[in-house]
Amino acid sequence: MQRKVKQLYTLMNRSQMAKSQFVFLFFISILEVAAGLAVPLLTMKLINQISDSGFAFTSLLPVMGVLVVQAVLSAVTFYMMRRVGEGAVANLRTEVWDHMLHLRLPYYDVHESGETMSRITQDTNVVKEFVTEQLVSFVSGLFTILGAVIVLLWIDWKMTLLLLLAVPLTIFVMYPLGDKMYELSKANQDELASFGGRLGRILSNIRLVKASQTERQELEGGKAQIQQLYRFGMKEAKIVAVLTPLMTLIMMIVLIAIFGYGGSQVASGAISSGELVAIMIYLVQIIMPFTQMATFFTDLQKTLGATERIVEALDETREVREGKPVPSASLPIRFDNVSFRYNEKPVLIGMTFTIEPNATTAFVSRSGGGKTTMFSLIERFYEVTEGQILYGNERIETFDLNEWRALFGYVSQNAPLLNGTIRENVMYGTPNATEEEVLAALKAAYACDFVMQLEKRLDTEVGEGGIKLSGGQKQRLAIARAILRNPRILLLDEATSSLDNESEREVQLALNTLTKDRMTIVIAHRLSTITGADHILVFEEGKLSGQGTHEKLLQTHPYYEQLWMNGRLEE
Repeated sequence: MQRKVKQLYTLMNRSQMAKSQFVFLFFISILEVAAGLAVPLLTMKLINQISDSGFAFTSLLPVMGVLVVQAVLSAVTFYMMRRVGEGAVANLRTEVWDHMLHLRLPYYDVHESGETMSRITQDTNVVKEFVTEQLVSFVSGLFTILGAVIVLLWIDWKMTLLLLLAVPLTIFVMYPLGDKMYELSKANQDELASFGGRLGRILSNIRLVKASQTERQELEGGKAQIQQLYRFGMKEAKIVAVLTPLMTLIMMIVLIAIFGYGGSQVASGAISSGELVAIMIYLVQIIMPFTQMATFFTDLQKTLGATERIVEALDETREVREGKPVPSASLPIRFDNVSFRYNEKPVLIGMTFTIEPNATTAFVSRSGGGKTTMFSLIERFYEVTEGQILYGNERIETFDLNEWRALFGYVSQNAPLLNGTIRENVMYGTPNATEEEVLAALKAAYACDFVMQLEKRLDTEVGEGGIKLSGGQKQRLAIARAILRNPRILLLDEATSSLDNESEREVQLALNTLTKDRMTIVIAHRLSTITGADHILVFEEGKLSGQGTHEKLLQTHPYYEQLWMNGRLEE
């Protein structure tokens, strides 16, 4: 438990909570508590005065004045509490979001996007609700209880000791249920994250779901998780249903006993009627925080569960971005005995070759031969298992990551577009580009004509994943984005492999513009598209088996000749 609370404290520190505001908040809260504690004493004095000399309106003024002050302080406390809590959680969410954006790619290979979203939204929201709704109320409640007990000891110590019998009984009830609530909260947060992952996965592929007619299958899978969340919710409800009434029962039994004892004391003349009323008001001030403690401790366990998940995410290794500047000259990329394992499975074995600047190099293998993996290694999404990748004579890991990735432009066969306008998609990664530069990139990509024919032109919405555009149009926008980026090194996951003849011709013209005078690395899906490459690398089962021009490989490499006869590498 101590470790979990320490995690929450550390998380609050990381959220850059405004400590000066928090100190001021507690100061105001103490003033509010003091005003509240003064009310019963003033009420006692009022009742005793009425008993002695009768009712006078002016005698109400002190009590009313203190009540007004208490109300104002309560309003200020509530506002400050929300301000501090919302600010802290906003900072926390910013830190988690920043951390997630800079995590190494292997993290996302094993965590669904919905699960990651849950860490940023659901878990931080649990922390926010605890800070804004429970933490300060709990501390002010403790001050109220302490102050009320001190005054009650002064009024009648025997009656106060009777009240304090409820404390060990309350702790005895809450402690075992608290651990149960913590485990339940952790399991509930995990299931909620898993359900979010399912929603993200299905909704982002809704067309595949409908085309495959798997609505019923996905409905059943979702229902199973919804029912599990329902069961967790009901288990939590059972704990709260037992805890809150039980604490109320303990306090009511003590309260009735005190009222009976207090009545006998008034009858015997040991205390005045005003003192009995003051005692009753103090008892209410004590009982309310005590009953709220049940909610506090259940919410604390939820928060500790959410905190553990957030801390686990924040402890994940980030990409190392600092390094030396990238040389201004275009240099060759050299694989020096590079091997790579993914989940202990060998993907690349002993790769040694050189990619020259200002030339087109093509990667050739059947599907699953490691071509895309080499792209990922070059862009430093993954680290090599053995060997090294050099840029010139320096390991690529030694360069500043931002500068290194700025060298690359990537055009894939599926041309990913974001839900937004054409302008936003073309400028993605180049936010400071001018309108003239955007239009020039569209012209170079043979995309300007179709864009200008649209009603809203550059401000046309492309839809989720570019659904409102054809395959050829999406490809040309992706190429325009790469042209605008003006990369030194171009990575092409053959962008024409799934297009019709007319679209392929226009996209190929755009690619010819893009590949001119720059290092270009192409993943080949059809050998007919790379016959003019300066250098072709052939891979078999994760190993380099041949390299050379198209003509040379046809004459000397039986496997390449076989692929050429087949014509398409996926076959």
